[in-house]
Amino acid sequence: MDMDLELAETSEAQPPDEPAPPAAAMTLELDLPADAASRLTRLPAVARMKTGRSRTRKVTIVWHDSPARDLSAGGLALAEQHGAWRLERIRPGPEPWPPGAPPPALAESTSLPGLGQPLPQPLLPAVAFEGRALDLSLAADEGPVLLTLLRGTLRTIGREQPACRLFLSGAEPAVLLLALALAGESGASVTRASLAAEALAMAIGALPSVRRHGAPTISEAASVADAFGEAVGHLADVILQLAPAAAEGTNGPDTVHHMRVAVRRLRSALAVFRRAVACPAVEAAEAGLKALGARLGPTRDWDVFATETGPRAAAAFPGDKRLERLLAVTERRRRAHQAALGAFLRGPEFRRLGVMLAWIAAGRSWHDSIGEAEREVLAAPLTEFAARVLSRRLKRVAAAGEGLDGLAPELLHDVRLLAKRLRYAAEIFAPLWPGKATRRFLERLAALQQELGMLNDGAVAAGLLDELAAAGGRQAFAAGLVLGFVGAGAGAHRTNIARAWTKFRRQEPFWT
Repeated sequence: MDMDLELAETSEAQPPDEPAPPAAAMTLELDLPADAASRLTRLPAVARMKTGRSRTRKVTIVWHDSPARDLSAGGLALAEQHGAWRLERIRPGPEPWPPGAPPPALAESTSLPGLGQPLPQPLLPAVAFEGRALDLSLAADEGPVLLTLLRGTLRTIGREQPACRLFLSGAEPAVLLLALALAGESGASVTRASLAAEALAMAIGALPSVRRHGAPTISEAASVADAFGEAVGHLADVILQLAPAAAEGTNGPDTVHHMRVAVRRLRSALAVFRRAVACPAVEAAEAGLKALGARLGPTRDWDVFATETGPRAAAAFPGDKRLERLLAVTERRRRAHQAALGAFLRGPEFRRLGVMLAWIAAGRSWHDSIGEAEREVLAAPLTEFAARVLSRRLKRVAAAGEGLDGLAPELLHDVRLLAKRLRYAAEIFAPLWPGKATRRFLERLAALQQELGMLNDGAVAAGLLDELAAAGGRQAFAAGLVLGFVGAGAGAHRTNIARAWTKFRRQEPFWT
């Protein structure tokens, strides 16, 4: 491929020749379906905000790397455009990088030596973008927005693929309202990888690397507001990354499980910080996450029953045709819930949730809508805020678990929920108290939660079997076998729960 290409007149996220957005501004990057790009300016959300004619420009970006791909392997991209060089991240590093925000730039210069960064040698063109940018100035009551539509093709030796990105730069409230409208009208969604990350992955025939996974991490120097933004951005990234595979049902049931955990962690994070951030934007995000959780929960429950609980019971009664018929019915029910989940994840409600979460993580204008009480909490030192939250949650767990050995199953379920909420909060704030005591606390809390969860599987199985019976199922005998099988292990689970509870209560809180 000829890599001697005309350099771009625009940068990836914001054209350098355009006036900078106003001070209270942000840039949000969205993926746009190719079929929506041709009608973008005619969409109602855009047409009613137009203030002038659009302008188009030729755009060419060339990314360079060593033959061994040292830069991309290290999570970096080196772009040449408009006679300038830019070294940026393609995976999150120490700097905050919420989903949909422009990649953090480590250095920019008109020459490679001017970057002042160690670079591998030799450097060669790795992949290029060739296309056009459409710029359109928009005006809303909430403020101005610069819309930039980037359309073209990513090319490298032997490979090419189309690329279509939409950048909204301007006043935060205006960007949010336009992005929410476009999520419904055009299928626009928060991007899961920067254009550079997509390009460099395509060059080697791979998917862009995962931006984040697992529990959130916050910096020790963060304020309460910063910690909230970092937690929301991290978990929103995890949810957005898992969504395509969860929608298609690929990679087995674990994808839905991990996505459900991420949603629970994020809902817990919103609850943890509620006293500091209560406002309409956060309430809208909570409602969206609740709707998503309502679809992930049943899908996960049927996954567990169809792939774990049911087969274990069938193995205990080999050759029983009634159990085999029950498993066939549960598999059909599992697939129906998976299909419903997929439709939701491909729909506008989920896309708007992604926009709202990205906006909350990156923006600050929503602070204007919080009350004085919330502002006082935001002003507190983060360690003081975290210790209060964790102490309050630990106290609730201890009170609920008093006399654990004799608690009824429904009360043990309450202990499990409280332990889970404590664990999610502790995971958020653990980086503030690094060390062995923190790791041991989380490990013992996780062990307690796991044992309580195994006992809860029986209650979940009973609920699912009741659902089948209510739907006219004729599986009473097989259902009885499954419930008897699950119940037979309840005694052992109670012993394990008591042991895990004793070990957990024996340790001191790591934040004291």
